[in-house]
Amino acid sequence: MTDKPKEWITVAEAATLARRHKAQIYRWIAAGRLATYVSTNGVTHVLSKAVLRVGGEVKRGRPRT
Repeated sequence: MTDKPKEWITVAEAATLARRHKAQIYRWIAAGRLATYVSTNGVTHVLSKAVLRVGGEVKRGRPRT
């Protein structure tokens, strides 16, 4: 077994990886921030590297005034 993450992961796996809700992953997809493909059984997959990149760019919490 290798420690290298899979290149394409499901939305549920992406949510776990980014420590976000699946809905947030779908919002990133809709905004064009994540590359996707849909498998023949209808499951949406995203690039794990992109999830880590986008997840690191987005600030968490309430905006400060």
